[in-house]
Amino acid sequence: MSTRVLFAVVLLASCGDPVHDAELAALPGENPNVPVGEYHRAGQPCVLCHGPGGPASDAAFSLAGTIFAQPSSAVGVDNATVAFTDTTGSTFEVQTDCVGNFFVPRPGSSAPGPTWDPEFPIFVRVFKNGASKTMQGQIGRERSCANCHADPPPGSPLDFSQVGHVSLYDDGTTPPPASSNCPVSPVVAP
Repeated sequence: MSTRVLFAVVLLASCGDPVHDAELAALPGENPNVPVGEYHRAGQPCVLCHGPGGPASDAAFSLAGTIFAQPSSAVGVDNATVAFTDTTGSTFEVQTDCVGNFFVPRPGSSAPGPTWDPEFPIFVRVFKNGASKTMQGQIGRERSCANCHADPPPGSPLDFSQVGHVSLYDDGTTPPPASSNCPVSPVVAP
């Protein structure tokens, strides 16, 4: 094999996906008070890491996100049900943990829990104790809620008229108190 061919093979093998790599690099750092696991990175695009090419691709998710109490707060809602229906009529439900995180493992994933591999588009409803919100549109192909439902980056002016994070209760409604049994704070941001 010539030196040029060997160089080209090595160069191609070392190339990643520059868009994916930039998205990973743009993630804020880990909160030192939250160990890596089910409670970490609440409100961030989970499938960026827990998907193809991500550092946690062995624990791949079909869908994942965080449910917050209200549009203008970053307090997670525990034990909310996130119900999905895909285009074939297949359904799947998952509960949020104490910081509001939920995930649906993909078949073959090392992530714990029942797996589901939905066909897009997907319809979503979130509910808990009589409160219910149904997503007005559908998930076309995005597997991380936070890729569409993202808050402004830290330091930028808050503009909650944008899509913003997913919340179960409207501002002005009193949500149930945050979980007192959570090993980490369910308050993601002040």
